[in-house]
Amino acid sequence: MTLETIVDTACAIPPGNLDMATVARHLKVGVATLYGYVEGREHLLRLVTERKGQLQPIIDRGQSWQDILREHALSTCQTALDWPELISQIMQGGVFGDIEARYLEQLITVLGRRGFSPGRALELYYSVNQLALGAAVSGNYLRAAARAGGHQALLNQFLASQPADTLPQLQQALAENPLPQVLGNFKPALEHLLDSSQPDNTAGPTRSPTLRRK
Repeated sequence: MTLETIVDTACAIPPGNLDMATVARHLKVGVATLYGYVEGREHLLRLVTERKGQLQPIIDRGQSWQDILREHALSTCQTALDWPELISQIMQGGVFGDIEARYLEQLITVLGRRGFSPGRALELYYSVNQLALGAAVSGNYLRAAARAGGHQALLNQFLASQPADTLPQLQQALAENPLPQVLGNFKPALEHLLDSSQPDNTAGPTRSPTLRRK
């Protein structure tokens, strides 16, 4: 029995079913045995989230710098959608370690080959992360709202509980745009960021941008 074995087993269990008893049952040991390695469910969940939050390095296939950032955004957003606990860990200053540092080193390196200085590449990394993680928060909200009838139903329910003729602007906004398409979708904002960005060294190595993804 090792901590690595425990985390491996926990990673294979859906988040909603992840507890100490379930992990112990999968490992065919007593729950007390697990406490020799982890402090409890929250500690175990943090370890699993850190593992799930480790992105695979971007492979340099000669793609444009725009597509590199699109790949990073998609991977980051999907990981946070699959493991919402990742957002909480980030807010608490966690999930950054050796693997994450190596991922970022590789990302800065491949962007550097396309003319970006390390500092500018780091700025783009954080800019894209804010878009992708914000979309993941909205996406997880929409999943939760769907279980209660949906985003529009929740807002309409709230409005129905208010005195008549209150919040007229909000009521009109909902009538015009009941489910804003931007919710959970980072791509329009990402494309705007890409359009407004340029390599620091425009005379350096270049890659022809591919067609934008729909």
